[in-house]
Amino acid sequence: MEQSVQAKPTSIKKNYIYSALAKIFALLIPILITPYLARVLEPDGNGVISFVASIVSYFVIASNIGIETYGQKVISTHRDDKPYLKRFLIEITTLRAILTGLCLLVYYITFVVVLKGNTRLYAIYGLSLMAVAIDFTWFFQGVEDFKKIAFSNIFSKLLYVILVFVFVKEKADLNRSAFILVITNILPYFILVPFLFRYIHKVKVDDKIRPFYHFKECMVYFIPTIAIQIYTILDKTMIGLITNSDFENGYYEKAEQLAKLPITIITMMNIIMRSRISYYFANQEFDKIKALTKKSASFSLMLAIPIMFGLIVIAKRFVPIYLGEGYEECIPLVYIFSPLILIIGISNLLGTHYYTPFEKQRVSNRFLIIGAVINVVLNAICIYFLKARGAAISSVIAELVITILYLYFAKDFFSLKDFIKVGYKYIIAGVGMFGVLLVVNYYLPMGIGYLVLEVGIGVSVYFLLLLFMRDQFLLSMIQLFWKKFNIFRRS
Repeated sequence: MEQSVQAKPTSIKKNYIYSALAKIFALLIPILITPYLARVLEPDGNGVISFVASIVSYFVIASNIGIETYGQKVISTHRDDKPYLKRFLIEITTLRAILTGLCLLVYYITFVVVLKGNTRLYAIYGLSLMAVAIDFTWFFQGVEDFKKIAFSNIFSKLLYVILVFVFVKEKADLNRSAFILVITNILPYFILVPFLFRYIHKVKVDDKIRPFYHFKECMVYFIPTIAIQIYTILDKTMIGLITNSDFENGYYEKAEQLAKLPITIITMMNIIMRSRISYYFANQEFDKIKALTKKSASFSLMLAIPIMFGLIVIAKRFVPIYLGEGYEECIPLVYIFSPLILIIGISNLLGTHYYTPFEKQRVSNRFLIIGAVINVVLNAICIYFLKARGAAISSVIAELVITILYLYFAKDFFSLKDFIKVGYKYIIAGVGMFGVLLVVNYYLPMGIGYLVLEVGIGVSVYFLLLLFMRDQFLLSMIQLFWKKFNIFRRS
């Protein structure tokens, strides 16, 4: 058997840059394309796509059974053992292919053959289910090769924008729009496949391949995945079933998208840190884990707090300009969704820095199940009376309960007191910015130029207040940037 090769961990800074590029594109593309599709497909067209996408998501989850989180954790822990990596990869890929085949059979028989309604749209979204078997993103995250993930995603996002503007011109192009979205979403999977051989092509595997050996452990990570999807995807399914209105789903989809776009930037540091923390945990380097957690908390809170307050203030001005006519109902929905930016930022950090790497996933599962049950019960009541607003309120309450449970049971690792100690300056600066923006918002008229001015004032006030309070994390970031800038200028 070939000797294990020691894999040197990639720089966190480089990983952050690669992930930041991908996340920036992941943010910019919806920002660029959403106003266009909102106007072309209209609220009900977007609502139909949202409902069908929620249905296929359940089958995608069943095909994954927690493989992404479990796989990344195992790969990051054993990345120096090449024979183990290859055997694990073969076993997980075989297991995933079997599950995907079964899910495909049930999905197409149910929604394409038996049920009659939006058959073409269901068939199109079924392609995303087929691609699950070749999604190896988790492997590259485990070995901390974020560069390939980033550039494959950037390429596919650029292609998506081009194809949408060229081929989607009217509401009748709804199916075409869905096909472009699905194909460009799965394209990165195909791009990454050839790069796998760099890690395993010369490695021999002597042990017997057991595809179902990891099934039980995957189920541990599958349970939180189900729970999370219940209060993210099931909302849209229940809105469609209870209200029987594509418009309500369209409002909910766009408002949720606006509120959750910033979360991808806030949580990207946590995704990067997850592999490194698992590696440190395997080597019992707990001081490094605590230091990384403090930095991640500073980063998350510094962004989450002002974005939450800022979105509440500008929603009434921003939604009509951004989405166009017919989306006025999104404004109160954005108000309701905004606290999720902070709530999810905290729970995501604790999940990636403590519960997963410290092998407390089963504890985390209980909290997620509690949140999922709360969300379903509240949805059944609130959607009936308040429609999309009811679903939004239910989601926020469920997420808040989960975060409170996360904080309480992780208090010995990183408590609420630790979060306050790290983030009290951000709270003060955020409240100060909120007060200034309320006054500015009252006097400024509507218009894109005034919206940009308002955002600029908010950002300036927030960071000036932080500089006045001499926030150490912000100052260290400025010093690092200035150092890199001087090195670049001298070269």
